[in-house]
Amino acid sequence: MPAILATLLGCPGITLSADPSASFRPVASIQEIMQAIVDTSADGIWNSVETVQTASGTVEHAPRTPGEWAQTRLAAITLIEATNLLVIGGRRVGTREFPAEADGALDSAHIQKLIRQKRAAFDAFALALRQSGLTILAAIDAQDPGALVRAGGALDAVCESCHLSFWYPNQVIPPYPKPDDTARPIFRAGSPPR
Repeated sequence: MPAILATLLGCPGITLSADPSASFRPVASIQEIMQAIVDTSADGIWNSVETVQTASGTVEHAPRTPGEWAQTRLAAITLIEATNLLVIGGRRVGTREFPAEADGALDSAHIQKLIRQKRAAFDAFALALRQSGLTILAAIDAQDPGALVRAGGALDAVCESCHLSFWYPNQVIPPYPKPDDTARPIFRAGSPPR
């Protein structure tokens, strides 16, 4: 028996179960998992392949070295494993109550209620997120930037679908500015912004 396990067995207040899943007790909130693990990992994946227009021309970036592919793979593995955390029951949406962030978004109490009412749908989104991660992982293992871009697009669709169901189901999209609107923030190439 390893020394640390022997030490734990002798500690008052610590009990070990034969069924490890019986001792799962969520600590982080869904919001914390999303911010610290899911968003960070997804950004690492999305940012690994990009096309940037500069004054000098187009710059293409994709993982090329074994280290760059390994870093992108780590982001995918982290994303996939985060889905296991999301399906553990009893997890709070936030560490404390929070208000709706925008028109059409829900506050934490309403998100929590919606997840409780539609738990199967929430878990299905987590499984879809996992599947997207596995597709991304396959693209990384094949070192195929094109497949990685396509899989990244599918990942974005899964994230947005879940957010539209549980975070901002009544989102308010402002109307597109009319061409004659003087406050329109869009300008034609070659003309100065207003």
